[in-house]
Amino acid sequence: QEKKLMSYYRRLSLRMMTMKVLPATAIILGVLFGLMGFLGGTAEEAIMMAVSGVILGLFITGVIVLCMLPGLRAGRMEKGIRKAIKQIGMDEREQEELAREMLKAARDAGSHMDFQMTGPGSNGTPASVLVSPRFAYMRGGTPLVNLVRLSDCEEICRDEEQKTMTQSNGRRRTIYRFTLYTIGFYLKGITETSAKGERLYGAAMGFFSRQLRDEAYEMIVRRKH
Repeated sequence: QEKKLMSYYRRLSLRMMTMKVLPATAIILGVLFGLMGFLGGTAEEAIMMAVSGVILGLFITGVIVLCMLPGLRAGRMEKGIRKAIKQIGMDEREQEELAREMLKAARDAGSHMDFQMTGPGSNGTPASVLVSPRFAYMRGGTPLVNLVRLSDCEEICRDEEQKTMTQSNGRRRTIYRFTLYTIGFYLKGITETSAKGERLYGAAMGFFSRQLRDEAYEMIVRRKH
């Protein structure tokens, strides 16, 4: 069951890149290059520029796909799943139930959502949230696999926080400031507090989009109850 689940995510990620991102990038660059050629020359030059833009778009996206392949290895996904399973203390029987429920959720449009991470440092990583009556599962964020047993939750909240991230590329350093929209899970038996005395979440899922966060939250709350 775990192998089926991991294979599903690998196919999903590659399909999203090849069926959506790749043609969209090629078309956009083709149109832009075509307009540049049309404004600066003849119709023939515009066509040549458009073709060049399409080829460049295909090349760029192809390189991105090749760079993503190591991260889509079944071994890396399996490692992430096993780490998440260990963190919440699942026995073998419950692991089998998790795999069955997640595969069922993957076939139910009302129990899963597929999207791309589009914030700083995310590189358009394919991501998914799957929800069953007993589990909430997010793949594609940080950590790679995020798993919550819903019966462990006292309360599920929507939250947001301002974040700052620095990326370095050679001598160039870029600072990003953005809002991270989260789903926070208060877990039974975990009462740790921050320096300000606020109770900390036992688990959380982060999104760069408020709309995606809200859709995932509603799906989780609906399935939990």
